[in-house]
Amino acid sequence: MSENSQTSENRSDLIDQLVGSYLTLPVLFSWRQAKGLPFPDTFSGARLELKGLATAWVNLEQIVWRADEVRFIHGLPASIRLKTPSIELVIGQAELDRWLGQFRLPYRLELAADGLIVHTELAGFPLAQFETRLEVVGGWFALEPKRASILGVPSYVPSLFKSYLPLPPLSKETRLSKVTHKSGQLRLRFAIDDFDEEISPGLLLRLRKRFFPVFEQLSGLLGSKD
Repeated sequence: MSENSQTSENRSDLIDQLVGSYLTLPVLFSWRQAKGLPFPDTFSGARLELKGLATAWVNLEQIVWRADEVRFIHGLPASIRLKTPSIELVIGQAELDRWLGQFRLPYRLELAADGLIVHTELAGFPLAQFETRLEVVGGWFALEPKRASILGVPSYVPSLFKSYLPLPPLSKETRLSKVTHKSGQLRLRFAIDDFDEEISPGLLLRLRKRFFPVFEQLSGLLGSKD
C-alpha cells in the first residue's frame, strides 16, 4: 500500500477539535501536505492559529505558529518535532493601551499604519511626538526614534531618546524577523530554532518559558495568575 499523501491546502475540523481540546483553546490547524499511515503524522507547511489569548503582559488578538515541517513521534509520551518554526504575535491598540496603563510610563504608544508613534506629555500637555521603529537590543525590545517634533516643531532626534518596551526579553533561540504595521495593529514575527518537545500537560507553559524566559518574573510583578 502506498503512503497516504495530501498535497493541497488542508484543514480538518476533527484535528482542530483534538488539538483545541488538548490545549483548552480554540485553534485552527492547516497544512500544505500530510503523509503517514494509518494516520498522518508528518505535516509540511503547517500553520496553527490561536485567537484572543490573554497573557501576563499584553492580551493578544492572535497567535500563529508556522513550521516547514511538523512531525508527531509516537511513544509514551509522544513528542512533536518542528523544523524551521516561527511564531507571529498580533497586538491591537485597545489591549496595548490597557496593558501600558499598568506602568507609570512617560509616554503613550500609538500603533500607526507606518510605524509606532510615541507621544510624550506633561500634566496632560503634549511635549513631543516620535515616530519609531521596533528593534531588539541585547534581547530587549527597543523603540528607535526616526523622526520627532518638539512642541509641534520638527526636530533632530538623538539616540538619547531611545526607549524600551516593558516586554520580556527574547531567548537566544528566538529572533525578531519581521514587523508589520497597520493602523491599530502590530504584527511581530519571530524565527525560532528547530526543536523537539514532549506532548504532555503544560506544553504551552514550557514553550513560553523556553522562548520568553523571564515571562514568569513579569507575571509575578503584575500579580497575574496566567
